[in-house]
Amino acid sequence: MKKVLIILSLLLATNSFVIGDTNKSCFRTQDINNWKALDNKRLIVWSPSRKHPYLVTLMNRCPGLTFEDRLVFKSTLSRICSNSQDTIYTEDMVCHIRDIQELDEIAVKSFIDEIEENNS
Repeated sequence: MKKVLIILSLLLATNSFVIGDTNKSCFRTQDINNWKALDNKRLIVWSPSRKHPYLVTLMNRCPGLTFEDRLVFKSTLSRICSNSQDTIYTEDMVCHIRDIQELDEIAVKSFIDEIEENNS
């Protein structure tokens, strides 16, 4: 009987964990349409189209991110998600993802305008 209770509680705990994951922002790596680095810690990723932007925030600075032509997104389940072990590879370094947030077009324009203003 104890084994049944232990198994049942593990199943309930696992189910709660899975339900919590549904609130995460995720996108599929193979659907990435484009990306733009805002600075060395943040980038906007469009996936699967320009109508679906995400703000990706990295755990630490990723030097040279704004100058990269290519990035490699590595995920464990072909989806990049918030608060996971997923990473972005630049030419020189591995950058770990801290958070992903869905954006609307107004937020995207605001981020891009802010970066362009800072660069001028």
